[in-house]
Amino acid sequence: MYQVQKEKLNQAVESLREQNIDIWLILTSEGSDPCIPLVTGVGTVGPGVIIVTKKGEKFALCSSIDAQDIEESELFDEVYKHSGSLAVLLAEVVGKINPNKIALNISKEEHLTDGLTAGRYRWLKKTLKDVFEGEYVSSEEFLTLIRSIKSKTEIEHIDKAVKITEAIYKQVFTEMKAGMTEKELGALFVKELEKHKVVNGVDRTLSMPIVLKENIAHRGPGDAVVEEGDLVIFDFSVEVNGYVSDIARTVYFLREGETEAPEEIQAAFSAVHEAITKAALMIKPGVKGHEVDSAARKHYGSLGYPEITHATGHQIGRDVHDGGVLLGPRWKRYGNAPFGELKEGMVFTIEPTLFLDNGIHFIVEENVVVTSDGVKYLTERQDEIICIQTTKKEGKEILEKIPD
Repeated sequence: MYQVQKEKLNQAVESLREQNIDIWLILTSEGSDPCIPLVTGVGTVGPGVIIVTKKGEKFALCSSIDAQDIEESELFDEVYKHSGSLAVLLAEVVGKINPNKIALNISKEEHLTDGLTAGRYRWLKKTLKDVFEGEYVSSEEFLTLIRSIKSKTEIEHIDKAVKITEAIYKQVFTEMKAGMTEKELGALFVKELEKHKVVNGVDRTLSMPIVLKENIAHRGPGDAVVEEGDLVIFDFSVEVNGYVSDIARTVYFLREGETEAPEEIQAAFSAVHEAITKAALMIKPGVKGHEVDSAARKHYGSLGYPEITHATGHQIGRDVHDGGVLLGPRWKRYGNAPFGELKEGMVFTIEPTLFLDNGIHFIVEENVVVTSDGVKYLTERQDEIICIQTTKKEGKEILEKIPD
């Protein structure tokens, strides 16, 4: 237990040394800072402080009521308890350390590294005004890397989530039939989540994946009935030990008499498959996110297909959108994320979506990890169109088996 947090705290110490920052100070209450599950795995009910120093020391400051879980985690060299005044205790501990530079979780662009509220920032500065005259800096640069560069244990958790997701896909593909609604198709996944004793990685509940016959958007499945000749998108995630997969597959429902998808659909899938290949071949340490995105984007352009309407890929880890470097274009709305450099241990999706005016739409989403010299697929690549036979089946009874 807490193996990931031990690995993350060690990464933090290395980052503080590299950037010559004396301490990293995390102020949190009720788990308010989004880095707490990643860095410590234990939160506080009342206001508390986590301090990591570049010397490798790790301290926790908390109320006596919060101390037991924190002490039992064995993550900290010292757990300081207060009976009512965190401010007095914090000033005393920081005064003893006597730092010149303190990193705080403040950021203009990355929400996952912006855990300190404006009010608590003002409180902190007032609390430390008599013991600290140095510089406050943002932890954004190193906290983004701590979250982005997955440790060995984290990659193992993600890989397990991927394997369970693929097993669920494999099973539900045998049960899908034309004539079912988006919701009925989504219910197949819920049944498998229960069987595998896991939850959806998006909301951590027994919920349906995205199932889209039409009205392509980030939405839950609706009442649209899937018919022969339809392409249907499935976008699905599973959570395992706090880490998630994010895999999309597009399925073709064969018309009566068909043994494969029509030629224009085959051509579109081939374009998507090759775009993923070209993007993956670009992935290696030191490459910038927009360079990977450009490889897929240019491929579509060379075939006369429309431009991808969003990023080619994003990081996954504790969340399906895990922040950090983005495999995206240099568009203003993405800020600095596409300019970040890929590093070994980062885990990405590759999903160059293709939406054509003739109604053909494809999302094929693979999960990969950056290695020392390239990329490794965590997913088993979809190398051909998934086709569903035409035998019709009413699916209403499936929904009735799903608990409220």
